[in-house]
Amino acid sequence: MAARPGGRRGEIHLVSYVFPHKRADRTGEAIPEKERPVLILQTDDDNGNDRYPLVLGAPLTTQKTDRVYQQDVLLRAGEANLAHDSKVLLGLTQPFLKTRLGRTIGCVSARTMAQVEAKLSRLFGLRPPSNSSLPPTGSP
Repeated sequence: MAARPGGRRGEIHLVSYVFPHKRADRTGEAIPEKERPVLILQTDDDNGNDRYPLVLGAPLTTQKTDRVYQQDVLLRAGEANLAHDSKVLLGLTQPFLKTRLGRTIGCVSARTMAQVEAKLSRLFGLRPPSNSSLPPTGSP
Protein backbone atom coordinates (compact mmCIF):
# COMPACT_ATOMS: atom_id res chain seq x y z
CA MET A 1 0.00 0.00 0.00
CA ALA A 2 1.68 3.22 -1.16
CA ALA A 3 1.81 6.23 1.14
CA ARG A 4 -0.50 9.11 0.30
CA PRO A 5 0.37 12.74 0.96
CA GLY A 6 -2.82 13.12 3.02
CA GLY A 7 -2.60 9.74 4.69
CA ARG A 8 -5.34 7.15 4.58
CA ARG A 9 -8.67 7.17 6.37
CA GLY A 10 -8.30 5.48 9.75
CA GLU A 11 -4.56 6.08 10.01
CA ILE A 12 -3.06 7.89 12.97
CA HIS A 13 -0.31 10.37 12.09
CA LEU A 14 1.82 12.66 14.20
CA VAL A 15 1.12 16.36 13.56
CA SER A 16 2.62 19.48 15.16
CA TYR A 17 -0.41 20.97 16.84
CA VAL A 18 -1.72 23.11 19.70
CA PHE A 19 -5.15 22.31 21.15
CA PRO A 20 -7.60 25.22 20.54
CA HIS A 21 -8.36 25.61 24.25
CA LYS A 22 -4.63 25.97 24.95
CA ARG A 23 -4.37 28.76 22.36
CA ALA A 24 -7.37 30.53 23.91
CA ASP A 25 -6.00 30.26 27.47
CA ARG A 26 -3.05 32.57 26.80
CA THR A 27 -3.50 35.89 25.11
CA GLY A 28 -0.48 37.25 23.33
CA GLU A 29 1.87 34.45 24.38
CA ALA A 30 3.46 32.17 21.85
CA ILE A 31 2.51 28.59 22.62
CA PRO A 32 4.92 25.95 21.37
CA GLU A 33 3.41 23.32 19.15
CA LYS A 34 3.69 19.73 20.26
CA GLU A 35 3.73 16.67 18.06
CA ARG A 36 0.41 14.92 18.68
CA PRO A 37 -1.39 11.96 17.15
CA VAL A 38 -4.29 12.74 14.80
CA LEU A 39 -6.83 10.27 13.35
CA ILE A 40 -7.44 10.86 9.63
CA LEU A 41 -11.22 11.06 9.01
CA GLN A 42 -11.40 12.17 5.39
CA THR A 43 -11.96 9.72 2.51
CA ASP A 44 -8.97 8.31 0.67
CA ASP A 45 -10.16 9.87 -2.61
CA ASP A 46 -9.95 13.33 -1.07
CA ASN A 47 -6.73 12.56 0.79
CA GLY A 48 -5.05 11.60 -2.48
CA ASN A 49 -6.11 14.79 -4.28
CA ASP A 50 -2.83 16.67 -4.77
CA ARG A 51 -4.67 19.91 -5.51
CA TYR A 52 -6.36 20.00 -2.11
CA PRO A 53 -3.83 20.84 0.63
CA LEU A 54 -5.91 19.86 3.66
CA VAL A 55 -7.02 16.67 5.37
CA LEU A 56 -9.73 16.37 8.04
CA GLY A 57 -8.65 14.78 11.26
CA ALA A 58 -9.32 14.57 14.98
CA PRO A 59 -6.61 14.80 17.63
CA LEU A 60 -5.99 12.13 20.25
CA THR A 61 -5.12 12.56 23.90
CA THR A 62 -3.93 10.26 26.66
CA GLN A 63 -5.36 12.63 29.27
CA LYS A 64 -8.52 11.80 31.24
CA THR A 65 -9.24 8.52 29.44
CA ASP A 66 -11.39 7.61 32.44
CA ARG A 67 -13.83 10.28 31.17
CA VAL A 68 -15.01 9.46 27.67
CA TYR A 69 -17.71 11.83 26.46
CA GLN A 70 -20.32 11.24 23.74
CA GLN A 71 -18.08 12.85 21.14
CA ASP A 72 -15.01 10.79 22.12
CA VAL A 73 -13.90 7.30 21.07
CA LEU A 74 -11.69 5.34 23.46
CA LEU A 75 -8.69 3.54 21.98
CA ARG A 76 -6.98 0.95 24.16
CA ALA A 77 -3.21 0.70 24.28
CA GLY A 78 -2.03 -1.53 21.45
CA GLU A 79 -4.66 -0.47 18.92
CA ALA A 80 -2.99 1.28 15.99
CA ASN A 81 0.34 0.78 17.79
CA LEU A 82 -0.58 3.26 20.54
CA ALA A 83 1.53 2.89 23.68
CA HIS A 84 -1.18 4.19 26.04
CA ASP A 85 -4.96 4.27 26.31
CA SER A 86 -6.09 7.31 24.32
CA LYS A 87 -9.27 8.95 23.19
CA VAL A 88 -10.13 10.47 19.83
CA LEU A 89 -11.50 13.98 20.39
CA LEU A 90 -14.09 14.13 17.61
CA GLY A 91 -15.36 17.45 19.00
CA LEU A 92 -12.03 18.94 17.86
CA THR A 93 -12.29 17.66 14.27
CA GLN A 94 -10.54 20.14 11.99
CA PRO A 95 -8.47 20.48 8.83
CA PHE A 96 -4.72 19.92 8.94
CA LEU A 97 -2.26 20.75 6.19
CA LYS A 98 -1.15 17.56 4.47
CA THR A 99 2.40 18.87 4.50
CA ARG A 100 2.28 18.87 8.33
CA LEU A 101 1.48 15.16 8.59
CA GLY A 102 4.35 13.31 10.20
CA ARG A 103 5.03 9.63 10.50
CA THR A 104 2.22 7.10 10.59
CA ILE A 105 1.77 5.46 13.99
CA GLY A 106 -0.78 2.87 12.88
CA CYS A 107 -4.32 2.30 11.67
CA VAL A 108 -7.45 1.77 13.76
CA SER A 109 -9.67 -1.27 13.25
CA ALA A 110 -12.80 -1.31 11.08
CA ARG A 111 -14.82 -1.69 14.28
CA THR A 112 -13.28 1.48 15.73
CA MET A 113 -13.92 3.39 12.48
CA ALA A 114 -17.57 2.29 12.66
CA GLN A 115 -17.73 3.80 16.18
CA VAL A 116 -16.09 6.98 14.88
CA GLU A 117 -18.59 7.23 12.01
CA ALA A 118 -21.57 6.72 14.34
CA LYS A 119 -20.33 9.37 16.75
CA LEU A 120 -19.56 11.84 13.94
CA SER A 121 -23.07 11.31 12.56
CA ARG A 122 -24.54 12.14 15.96
CA LEU A 123 -22.15 15.05 16.54
CA PHE A 124 -22.91 16.68 13.18
CA GLY A 125 -26.62 15.82 13.20
CA LEU A 126 -26.33 13.56 10.16
CA ARG A 127 -28.83 10.80 9.61
CA PRO A 128 -28.67 7.83 7.27
CA PRO A 129 -30.40 8.69 4.00
CA SER A 130 -33.93 7.41 3.54
CA ASN A 131 -36.28 8.27 0.70
CA SER A 132 -39.11 9.12 3.09
CA SER A 133 -37.09 11.80 4.91
CA LEU A 134 -35.85 13.61 1.80
CA PRO A 135 -37.60 16.90 1.05
CA PRO A 136 -39.27 17.19 -2.35
CA THR A 137 -37.03 18.56 -5.10
CA GLY A 138 -36.92 22.35 -5.02
CA SER A 139 -37.82 22.57 -1.30
CA PRO A 140 -35.55 24.41 1.11
